[in-house]
Amino acid sequence: MKQTTIDRARAYLARIPGAVSGSGGHNDTFHAACVLVNGFALSVAEALPLLLEWNSTCQPPWSEADLRHKLTDADKTHHAKPRGHLLADAHRATHFLPARTTPAPEPEPRPLPDRTGFVPGTPEELRRLATMRPFDLAGLRWAQARGALVFGHWHGFDCFGVTDASGRVLELRRLDGESFPAVPGTSLGERKSHAVKGSQKAWPVGIMEARDFAAIALVEGLPDFLDAHHLALFEQASHYAKQDVGCAPVAMLSASPQIHPDALPHFAGKTVRIFSHAERAGLLGAEQWQRQLEAAGAAKVDVFDFSPYRTRDGQPVNDLYDWRDVHPDHYAANPELWRALP
Repeated sequence: MKQTTIDRARAYLARIPGAVSGSGGHNDTFHAACVLVNGFALSVAEALPLLLEWNSTCQPPWSEADLRHKLTDADKTHHAKPRGHLLADAHRATHFLPARTTPAPEPEPRPLPDRTGFVPGTPEELRRLATMRPFDLAGLRWAQARGALVFGHWHGFDCFGVTDASGRVLELRRLDGESFPAVPGTSLGERKSHAVKGSQKAWPVGIMEARDFAAIALVEGLPDFLDAHHLALFEQASHYAKQDVGCAPVAMLSASPQIHPDALPHFAGKTVRIFSHAERAGLLGAEQWQRQLEAAGAAKVDVFDFSPYRTRDGQPVNDLYDWRDVHPDHYAANPELWRALP
């Protein structure tokens, strides 16, 4: 590999702003990886040192393992433009890109998060969680019955977490409501939620359990996911009791990633309402999810607009969790609010 190609790739990458967590960081990092392995036709091994250099501009920086995974995904993804399209000319592109005569080997499956010791909660743990946030106890019981809510211990902390039958995600929060401390020598700072190693943030938690439901409430974040169980129980008691339909809560635990392609077929034919956070990252996430779901064959997809509503103390409603405190005047003036779910 000629050094000039490495230099060109490094210069091109320097013009791409570093990824910022919570503001599309996953997508930005994947784009940088695609530039290297597809645009400049670098191998994963050749691209990794360049992506590590660029990583110093990210907030917070990614681990080397995560960057290697991004490059591997970019290498096996089908791209609209041919490999090497960012090289100087067609001769250089064909010179550096020998045609593959045999299929690339399938990558080793990525280890799933270790869920050992995380089990359904005791009645006391459920009551403690219901009091801490607070959450509705009946909603928590339903989330636990679906296999979405678990309890356990992690690094000395009593925790609750969300997961599903896929085993692809285990995201934790402390049962005392405090943040997890920073981990010295790593990029992990103080944080409210912790995704156990191996968790796939692009996986919509609960989608496989929504198989028998006609509609889906696609929410953003762990608290909204648990609160959506309460809202679904409340609304279904009134609207779905005599109908063979229903609405299941499903959650993307971050606004940044696109929905995992393995999950998209499970949305086909469903009516989906997206409840994202009323902020830039959440709204951008909702837009990309809506495009994905419409392309995947969902029957109908819309995005719930929180912006017209205020809480009892006059604060903007930012997310589904705030929804429980919508000012009574809004309900009186807007009868449709009594059925927020699809």
